[in-house]
Amino acid sequence: MKKLIMCLIATFLLNQSIYANNLKEIELSVNEDKTKAIKIFESTEDIDFKKVIFEDFFRDNFKYVKDDINVDRITKEDIKEQTEKLEFIITKEESLYNKKVLSLFQEKLPYEKDGYYGLLTKDENSLKIEPNKTESNTTYTKQVITLNETKVYYGLESNDYGLIPKTITKNGVTLNLVDANFVSTNNETVANTGVGTLYNCNAVYKGSYTKQTPNTTTKVIDYKATVEYKGNISKEVFEKNIITVVYKGEKLFDPIVPIAVATTTSATGIFGFIVFLFTKRNVKIYNLNNGAYELIGKCKITEKNKNINLNTISIKATSNIYKLTFDKSIAKKLNNQDINITLDNVTKLKKLEFKEESTYIDVSF
Repeated sequence: MKKLIMCLIATFLLNQSIYANNLKEIELSVNEDKTKAIKIFESTEDIDFKKVIFEDFFRDNFKYVKDDINVDRITKEDIKEQTEKLEFIITKEESLYNKKVLSLFQEKLPYEKDGYYGLLTKDENSLKIEPNKTESNTTYTKQVITLNETKVYYGLESNDYGLIPKTITKNGVTLNLVDANFVSTNNETVANTGVGTLYNCNAVYKGSYTKQTPNTTTKVIDYKATVEYKGNISKEVFEKNIITVVYKGEKLFDPIVPIAVATTTSATGIFGFIVFLFTKRNVKIYNLNNGAYELIGKCKITEKNKNINLNTISIKATSNIYKLTFDKSIAKKLNNQDINITLDNVTKLKKLEFKEESTYIDVSF
């Protein structure tokens, strides 16, 4: 049972009708006997117009129902320039000869993407060769750097080496004392005062450190060759649909024109004509039967009495769908006014809109 329901739902979804949002009618033609009409529509929607609802229409006492449909899908060609790149990995030996490298690339490159198609041509002037994969090697060279520093020490009591530092530090490197020169500061003034002899010392320090200098070399393993392909690509782009709908015309019932019957006396004839004028029925009532409307009765309405009662003639109806056609004279008088239509205690208000060719109201209960 569940499978059956799912099948029915799927069938309904596949076959349901749709409506076009921007359907534009551009032409209407009717053949001489009015049994066939053709409407041409234009639409920028790209949908399945076989499922679009095209409503029936009425013209010159004929009802037109869709009989056939033809859709012409109009497209235009969108053309633009395109550039693509193709690359190969080559050896160092191959990279030395451009002609040999170019021979690796095909002359034409097919293009197919996003609906676009084309054949691109190789541009030999665009050849570019550059290193692809490299290998680096680093070695280090040792270098001994020697530092020298001279310091002067003043006012030493003696020329004893023990009075001066044996090492000093410069830029983080330890320097050792390698030489010291003591100079006496004695003079006559010092000698006469009995002050002892003082010395200044010029000390020389020396040290060294080892510095490692890196030396990096790069070796190219292989090369990449690139060539551009250029040309025009194109695709078909939807522009619009031209829909031709063929309608089959079915003539509605001819208007019945009452004719006053002449009597043997002129007075009787005049009286009958007057009665006809005041009792003339100006509304024809049709009922839908097997796809066609059949005349089942007539009635009369006036500007004061705008009521139509279908109860008395509903016994002739085969469906609940009615079409009421109005004479031109009364239709003009009641234009844009509400008409009361009653059937089985149900009353519906329908606005009457006058049309030069045919004025009617569709109503269903």
